[in-house]
Amino acid sequence: MTTGDWLREARGRLERAGLESAALEAQVLAAHILLRDRSHVLAHPEEDFPQLAGESLLQRRERQEPLAYILGWREFYGRRFHVEPGVLIPRQETEILVETALGLLRHETRVLDLGTGSGCIGITLKLEFAAAHVTLSDVSPKAIEIARRNAEELGADVDFVLADGFAGLGEFDLIVTNPPYIGLGETLPVEVREHEPAGALFAGPTGLEFYEMLAAESGLHLGGDGLLLMEVGYRQARAVGGLFEASGWMVEQIVPDLSGIERVVVVRQLSA
Repeated sequence: MTTGDWLREARGRLERAGLESAALEAQVLAAHILLRDRSHVLAHPEEDFPQLAGESLLQRRERQEPLAYILGWREFYGRRFHVEPGVLIPRQETEILVETALGLLRHETRVLDLGTGSGCIGITLKLEFAAAHVTLSDVSPKAIEIARRNAEELGADVDFVLADGFAGLGEFDLIVTNPPYIGLGETLPVEVREHEPAGALFAGPTGLEFYEMLAAESGLHLGGDGLLLMEVGYRQARAVGGLFEASGWMVEQIVPDLSGIERVVVVRQLSA
């Protein structure tokens, strides 16, 4: 079988599986299997293709396994981060959280990436702003293992803490977090619901439960004029802002993503 033949077959099967970007995903899978880039795959359709290897990965994608888990990586802020089942797959909208945080960093800022998952937020902040002191924490040993691997591979000098919430953590100038914010009754695509870790997705019945914890506890771990930056779900920004204001915080910023959806909420605790 040639590469061109495999691409046509793979595209058809992925389309029948209901995947919107079937042609692109077929090309990405072929490039991964051939250890080439996508441009090479498209330029050389006559080359022989290892059909057996292709069949294995193609079946996984037909079953709605996320492409990032099949490839073993997802690009975030221009870098490849290793991902596998057990950590949330980085999303493009989370880059808004990183960009907002970068605009607030100063020399030797103490940063906590709470619930780090793959480490994409905290590691990116350290690589983009080397003077920051960055700590990555997560309740999942698997997440800490994967984040540590990413830090080593990307050359980020960061600290790691295995912690449930703020247990055992000290004081920081900036806390950034992309917490679980999905309500238990919300509908999700199969590839998210059945493959990504529930603990990183679902907060509780309302989807606001983690923010309630943050409003109650994060002020104890912020020094001086410290700031808390949170990614929020679709149409959650105002509810999250109101929750924090009712708990003695001031909303400093609400930042939209590239689609105009309010995606990041920045708050500061008011002085007693």
